[in-house]
Amino acid sequence: MHFLVPDELHTYRGRQGADVAMLVRRARDAFAAHDLQCVGTSATLAGPGTFDEQRAEVARVASLMFGAPVKPENVISETLRRATPECDLSDPAFVAALRARVADTNMKTPINYSEFVRDPMSIWIESAFGIERDAASGRLIRKKPRSISGPDGAAHELGKLTGLPVDRCSEAIKSHFLASYQCEPDPVTGFPVSAFRLHQFISRGDKVYASPELEADRHLTLYGQQFVPGDRGRVLLPLAFCRECGQEYYVVRSTRDEETGVRLFVPRELDDKDDHSNGEDGAQCGFLYISSQNPWPEDPEEILRRIPEDWIEVYHGSQRARKSREEDLPRPVRVAPDGKESPSGLDCVFVPAPFHFCLKCGVAYGPRQKSDFPKLALLATEGRSTATTILSLAAVQYLRDTEGLCDSARKLLSFTDNRQDASLQAGHFNDFVRVGVLRSALYRAVESAGSEGITHDVLVQKVFDALDLPLTLYAADPDVRFHALDETKRALREVLGYRLYRDLKRGWRITLPNLEQCGLLEIKYLSWSSPGMAGMLLG
Repeated sequence: MHFLVPDELHTYRGRQGADVAMLVRRARDAFAAHDLQCVGTSATLAGPGTFDEQRAEVARVASLMFGAPVKPENVISETLRRATPECDLSDPAFVAALRARVADTNMKTPINYSEFVRDPMSIWIESAFGIERDAASGRLIRKKPRSISGPDGAAHELGKLTGLPVDRCSEAIKSHFLASYQCEPDPVTGFPVSAFRLHQFISRGDKVYASPELEADRHLTLYGQQFVPGDRGRVLLPLAFCRECGQEYYVVRSTRDEETGVRLFVPRELDDKDDHSNGEDGAQCGFLYISSQNPWPEDPEEILRRIPEDWIEVYHGSQRARKSREEDLPRPVRVAPDGKESPSGLDCVFVPAPFHFCLKCGVAYGPRQKSDFPKLALLATEGRSTATTILSLAAVQYLRDTEGLCDSARKLLSFTDNRQDASLQAGHFNDFVRVGVLRSALYRAVESAGSEGITHDVLVQKVFDALDLPLTLYAADPDVRFHALDETKRALREVLGYRLYRDLKRGWRITLPNLEQCGLLEIKYLSWSSPGMAGMLLG
């Protein structure tokens, strides 16, 4: 054994890095390869500082990883060269030629390689987006990615240099980038003249913040801050939403002002728990409910109709809320826009945490369900795998629906740094598609049944018929016949039956609610009189 080449060296950190480092040492001992040459590769292993400082740091990490000294001079980085001539961008003659080039909307970009690289616009674009000289070493290095628009964008810089409108500069940059795809490749290397890539960064959403006011008066924002911009008398609190009906709740902690003793409501995280160890008097986690269309009632009889049935008991011939549930009942409170309790504030109710039932739709949760995450949703509670799957499938669907694209272009290529992430995402893709196919078959079967719906005894068969899978997709032997064919179909129906009812179980998929939770399916029970007579109708 002469060489060992670990790829993607930048991913080996923490415990995984220690495991790989020990594996390298064990391989050297097991193969008695005392002269083993280790070669680490990475496209993104770099750090701050000068070029020499970066090479020294990479050498230090590699020496630790390989268990053998790696000299900084043996760290090989990329060597860049300009495709266009290197010019002084501040030279008046060059600026004049560049201004004329940008201002002329009728001038066509040359497609001949030698003419294209001498174009003033090509020279400026390579300097603005591509490469620059390192001030310390004089080497050509890549420039940091930048946007075309915006106050720090390249269009603004070009407009400042040429004195032309920023909009015109932005259009010229975009047109030149697109025209580079029509240009002939480099006659020596065969590489395209411009290998630019457009990047779109999609970040997860933050919480929704709102002032504690009626719907028509609320200030809504996605940017976390303490007060409404320009108005310190109106506080901003985070919102969470019922996963069943979408009703919003302010996620707050009830506490007391240390100076005045006034009760006030401050923001908190959804998963925060009550903690009285900090000495706060009366601090309690909960939610504020404010609704002009469906306010919480004051009449005791109406309250009994809004709370869960198992919260009610009969006392001396009349109904009342159970004593054990009194502390969990919504409590009337008046809150001012600054988040403090005030006699002149807005009528609302404080709902203690954990969240027991929705004050609008009435969905209730058992006392063992302590976590509020399966009950309430934030704007940023989706999983990374789910978000990646949704975005990828949306992109593929868009490509399929776009006219004028060849089949080879209707695809999406995804990259990841390690096999663990790739296998996780691949499994998520497969699971998501399987669930989508199953639900579409169920929806199609129920839709075909019309207003009469489908009863439990024929549900699986109807879904099996609607699914209509080719035998080659689920049979080990696609040529199976006679009784064996019937047994193969029966096995698939049994799997479908299990998957159907497993998918209809609430809370099974928090970020992927089932058809009933989405309002696309309604389940009715035909009889509750006898356990043996209970049936189900899907419609």
